Amino acid sequence: MRQMPMIFILGALLFTFCASAPAAPDDYTGLVSIASVEAVPGEQAVVPVYLQNNNIELASLTVPLKFSSVDIEVDSISFVGSLLKPSMSSLVDINNGSRFLRFTYYPGSQVIAETEGLLATIYFSIDGSAPEQSVSVDSINKLEYAGPPALWTRVEVADTSGINLFFPEFTAGMVVIQSPLDVDDGLFTLPNQLELGQNFPNPFNPSTTISFALPERSHVTLTVYNILGQEVETLLNETRNPGVHEINWEAADKASGVYFYRLAFKDKVLTKKMALLK
Repeated sequence: MRQMPMIFILGALLFTFCASAPAAPDDYTGLVSIASVEAVPGEQAVVPVYLQNNNIELASLTVPLKFSSVDIEVDSISFVGSLLKPSMSSLVDINNGSRFLRFTYYPGSQVIAETEGLLATIYFSIDGSAPEQSVSVDSINKLEYAGPPALWTRVEVADTSGINLFFPEFTAGMVVIQSPLDVDDGLFTLPNQLELGQNFPNPFNPSTTISFALPERSHVTLTVYNILGQEVETLLNETRNPGVHEINWEAADKASGVYFYRLAFKDKVLTKKMALLK
């Protein structure tokens, strides 16, 4: 693979959209997330990378990633079915020795206006003798040069002005390597049904953690209600990847009493009760 400088090149580009570029929002809400998948030694792991909650028109982006084990290697990165537009170009940088990869969208005559979608699919090969383990696939946020100007390697997106850079939130993923026996026995698998856990601690003061498991990627809401059925707070309202998730509820400004939390996923709704004691 051709080596790419450890700097986000897009910051130095002059885009062709400047004359018609819409005003950038005060707050960028985008999220880049990595899916969590299972694999067995000697096989391949297919890991999608998603964009969610995008609220600007994107002309370009770069996503540098690292993975935590020498027992997996990147075979390739695919943009089939992704948000990459036909007029855009792309660059892939893979360095398995450093456990590093990066993909970049370069600007063309089209922009990414979608709020969410697939950015890329990473194909990992698993060593045939790899032990059972969970390999993280995480973002890189590294200052390369203090400047001025400062130069970073990090997840960045750029709007059509060629001036404004934004830094999405990021959710790491995982490749769970398990033995074929574990797969057959159904151990250490991703959830196969929707589950809502009991909050912990319960009773609580002033905060508690709510866990839930999603069997597939979809939009999900988690809402807290009081004993009268009135909505108190929406803790989550976004698309999440399959797997187990945790949400913390800070209730320092809420009155003591019984509350209900409701998880809505597709056409299913689960509800549990919790108690705030001050």
